[in-house]
Amino acid sequence: MRLLTKVMGFVAGAALLFSANARAQALDTIGSVIGSNGTNWSATAGRTVGVNNSVFQAEAGWPGIGLTYLKGYDDQTDYGFHVGLNYGFEGTTNSATGLILAVPLRRNILPGERLNVAVHVDPGVSIYSNNGSALVGVGGPIGVVAGYNVDPRLTVDAGVEIPILVSFANPTGLLFGPLFGGGAEYLIDRDLSISAKVRVGPEFALATTSGSQVAFQTLVGVAYNLR
Repeated sequence: MRLLTKVMGFVAGAALLFSANARAQALDTIGSVIGSNGTNWSATAGRTVGVNNSVFQAEAGWPGIGLTYLKGYDDQTDYGFHVGLNYGFEGTTNSATGLILAVPLRRNILPGERLNVAVHVDPGVSIYSNNGSALVGVGGPIGVVAGYNVDPRLTVDAGVEIPILVSFANPTGLLFGPLFGGGAEYLIDRDLSISAKVRVGPEFALATTSGSQVAFQTLVGVAYNLR
């Protein structure tokens, strides 16, 4: 009887130990997939892609399509390269085919567990087909975005950016204006995310014929973290 009691006690203890180990392993697995270590990166919101991480992103919508490569310099800084093909002139409703080459730079200025704020600049060259000739300019957007982590997978954000284009020919002038809006980014798994972005605002042109009109962006994207 005593032997049976000891055997039952041993079996119960082993079962409890096995259950605890299994639970710990399950939590570790979940943490590696959807925990902060697995999801502490962003291609569009307030966080950066993370030190030494490499992210490819594709976006499509208005005013065009684009491919972006981002590299994490450190925990708070990204740099990369962007190639875009626009069919709307700088977000306006004016149809124009343009090639955009830019070097995006992002910096997280307010890191946090849930709230993150980043600034970005995207200097580059723009070449648009305009009335049978080429409009060539330099510039790019300057902006700030604040992202809030609703949960480890979902981030919502609000931002403002000022696209700037200084054109040297056909015509010579300056285009600028603030765009306001929001967006969201959702991590399908630890390496793959989808995003949506909306921006709208006035755009001012200072050229031979000056004026203003409404510009907007509506983009959906997918990003993959090569790590």
